[in-house]
Amino acid sequence: MKKVIALVLAALMPLAMAACGGGGSTAQTTAATTVATTAATTEATTAATTAAPEVNVASANIILGHFGAPGEPVTEAAELFKKTVEDLSNGAITVEIHGASVLGNAKEMAEQTEIGAIQACLISEGSLDKYDLRYALVGSPYLYSSYDHAYAVVDGPFADWVRDGTLESKGLHNLGPWDYGFRCLTNSVREVKTPADVSGLKIRTPLEIQKVACFESMGADVSQINFNELITALKQGTVDGQENPLSTIFNNSMWEANQTYLSLTRHTWEAVNLTVSNTWWTGLDDTQRGMIEEAHATARDFMRNAVQSGEQDYITKLADAGVTVTEIDMAEFQAAMTPAYERIAEYVGSQDDMDKFLEMVADIAP
Repeated sequence: MKKVIALVLAALMPLAMAACGGGGSTAQTTAATTVATTAATTEATTAATTAAPEVNVASANIILGHFGAPGEPVTEAAELFKKTVEDLSNGAITVEIHGASVLGNAKEMAEQTEIGAIQACLISEGSLDKYDLRYALVGSPYLYSSYDHAYAVVDGPFADWVRDGTLESKGLHNLGPWDYGFRCLTNSVREVKTPADVSGLKIRTPLEIQKVACFESMGADVSQINFNELITALKQGTVDGQENPLSTIFNNSMWEANQTYLSLTRHTWEAVNLTVSNTWWTGLDDTQRGMIEEAHATARDFMRNAVQSGEQDYITKLADAGVTVTEIDMAEFQAAMTPAYERIAEYVGSQDDMDKFLEMVADIAP
């Protein structure tokens, strides 16, 4: 963590130096100095900002961390978010993106956002559930019949349910989910057609109850390995397989790490959520928040379309690379998930919450 915070501070140093230097931009002065000099500089400030929205620039500049590799939909969506924010604000708000987990893993990025070391991160529900346990329910296995079904749940009743200040009380504000896709299983040992085929395989998952419980329900030997160490672990046979969205599987060339079997299990759906520091967010004005929310919606829609439209292309490319691709019987896998649902409810600490969420899913199902 010290290394990560040091990296963040290093990223901020040029801004601090610009603020202190005689020729630096007043956009990087401290909030206290801005407040102290506002009365004396009202006329000059008004004239200087006539061509752009009035923006508290010192508060609005954004460092955004995420885990995506180059070429992944999340990386492209983050770049679109940056462009849209900067276009809408006429350059008054800037976005500095750090992808490929250079600011740390999801947990570390969430912690940095919580304390305001960075302003924003893109993290999954599996990371948000450390702050509000209800987010753990979203990634329960084999719930959604389609992407549109999942969107309708998380954008509708679920969003309303968690909009009660719980995250904000922990230092975070979630603007909402983009997408990440349905996750699929790869391995180096055998073709997986049924839940029984999973039994005995050594599978890497994130340290998230939804994925752990899903594969342990099928008899897998589940372990956690940092994503940046996963390819090495696969090549060395430390684990037999892993599970991730198709975009991640392809863009990390996992067939080169002995992942010769791909099963389209689509066991869980999840999204990356644009999550910001609540202290920073509440310090913005309505105009700033409006521009950021509009850019969020633009990036969200782009990523959702990219994830859906790209799936078949990824499947074709993986098959062309020599990977054996297998469709599975969803109902058969879903029938093996009862122990997983019980463990997720136990983790959340409320069977009532689990039942309420399952009712949301059922009410929206086509």
